[in-house]
Amino acid sequence: MQPLIESSHDIQVHIHHEYYTFNDTPRDADTFAYLQTPKGRSFDNARLELAIRLGLDTLREDGGVTVDQWFFIHGHWALNASDPHECNVVREIEILKRNGCLGDFTQPAGRLHVDSRIGVPYLVDPVAAPKGYDTPAAKPSVAAGAGANAADRFFIWASEATHRTCSIDTYSTVVKQRLKTPEATALDHAQSSVVIGGVLYLKTHCHSMHPIYWKADGLPLPHTDPAVQLELRTLFDVADRNGIEVKFLSVSEVYDSVIGASPSKPRDLVREYKLDQGVAMEPIGMTVEFRDSFGNSVPPPPLGARPESFPNPSIVDSSPSARSQTPLVTEDAVVAQIVPLEQRVLASDGHSDLDASASLWNALEETPDLMAARDVAKLNAQACSLAIDLAEQLGAEASGVTGFYGPRAKQRELLQPAEVLCAHFVQSRLPTVRSVYEIGCGLGLLSALLAMRGVDAIGVERNRARLTTAMAIAEKVVNQGTGPRWVRGVFPNVLRRERNLASSVALVTNLLGSATLEQQSSFILGLRSFGAILIDAQRFYERRVTRSQIEGLKSKFAEAGFEKPRLAFDLGPDGHFLLFVNPSPKRGWGLEALSAKLGFAGSKPLVVIE
Repeated sequence: MQPLIESSHDIQVHIHHEYYTFNDTPRDADTFAYLQTPKGRSFDNARLELAIRLGLDTLREDGGVTVDQWFFIHGHWALNASDPHECNVVREIEILKRNGCLGDFTQPAGRLHVDSRIGVPYLVDPVAAPKGYDTPAAKPSVAAGAGANAADRFFIWASEATHRTCSIDTYSTVVKQRLKTPEATALDHAQSSVVIGGVLYLKTHCHSMHPIYWKADGLPLPHTDPAVQLELRTLFDVADRNGIEVKFLSVSEVYDSVIGASPSKPRDLVREYKLDQGVAMEPIGMTVEFRDSFGNSVPPPPLGARPESFPNPSIVDSSPSARSQTPLVTEDAVVAQIVPLEQRVLASDGHSDLDASASLWNALEETPDLMAARDVAKLNAQACSLAIDLAEQLGAEASGVTGFYGPRAKQRELLQPAEVLCAHFVQSRLPTVRSVYEIGCGLGLLSALLAMRGVDAIGVERNRARLTTAMAIAEKVVNQGTGPRWVRGVFPNVLRRERNLASSVALVTNLLGSATLEQQSSFILGLRSFGAILIDAQRFYERRVTRSQIEGLKSKFAEAGFEKPRLAFDLGPDGHFLLFVNPSPKRGWGLEALSAKLGFAGSKPLVVIE
């Protein structure tokens, strides 16, 4: 750490705690199972505080610097349980504050749903609730010009600009595309970044320690990348021509500048940004509740006293016999639970059990089971090896290992993180579905993973070569007799004779390609036969990267008769997955009628190149 300290870098704290606190993030099976228990969850606050204290100790011991006042960036952007898939610590801001943290600079985040609805830097009181910083209870007030009034409050950096403008991670597809139009990005910064007292605050962020920047043939570090420099220089040159000074400030200096600015006119942020309308967790469709050992909803437990010191590490007997001697459930256990918003509403209305005849969304429930990491690693490794072998033997076209799959197989990354999360989502959130149909399954890794976990999976693919390789992969990895069923043909016609679609779910994870608008309408019509549909809204025939583009896709589904979708999970530029539920699945209305209803009749073909 010493060279960093001597370079006058501004040292702050960035922590990932998703692997040692409760959530539904994939990890090793033993840790996951332990963290599902009341005892395992009961130490989450202490684990996070220990991680913070150890981090600060490292700075002092290795770097010779004592950080008494610092700022925080949450790993995976899930500050204060704003995304239960990663964080369920609703007292996170309290823990940060009492260990010297002045504020959070996580936003704008790579997952839009964790961003506050407030669009300016502001101050809050800690609220022990998921995304509590985005609620009226936090008593938000403008940070600009707060002066001494900021002393006992927590600072939240927020802006109208999103991560799609502020990220300079050049490995991101969105950033690569954006860098082609530096003038547009400069204008976006000027229009949507924070302005206080005539000063425009332009924030960028990147993951400069990512391995992709440090490989021998890797990408240049973001701040040294000529395209990134051109993008920023475009704005800076305009400032120079207009006599506007450009300064480079550290996070600490930005905080001092904002808090010390001239006081602005009073603003009611709750009313201005409508925090009292809707629920802070609405974009993700789920929340965190606390239950006692009898299942009653209770407030989150208070924090214990801040420990002055921690005991020295010791060796613990973790054998099954030793663990069995310690009860995992105590009478006074209060634990966090991830709950769909609909289930929370039902519970508040007095319904203790979900009706078996309710829609698939209302039947969502949790399961302690999770795909073991060894299954994922085994499938990916063997699929990559087999795909490479078949491509060498048969050629790319004959094996189906073409453009999209070839490079990924060589990089040992055929099985994508989004597919692992899709499989986990289906298994843990939709346990009542009869079957899972992966439409356009390609090499079938997602279908194979589902089959490995005991799900009745059906892979649908029109390309014979890809389907043959998919079958070979499944035969090698999945136990005989339990593999996926394969269907070759064009959807939806190929499934017209299938039964039980109304109690099944369709997965559409990557549908980029050429199609007329009539063909797209036929595809949407076919999906109406399923009880639920999980799609990647960013890769549904055409690439969608903006909020308005995704809203446009939602409206097409709404016009076709689908209910309002729920966000399943958001991977930033790597996928925005929506769950559509059919309250009354049915066969379609006929292609011509649907085309007219969706406004596709007579339209010219739309070609998408990926």
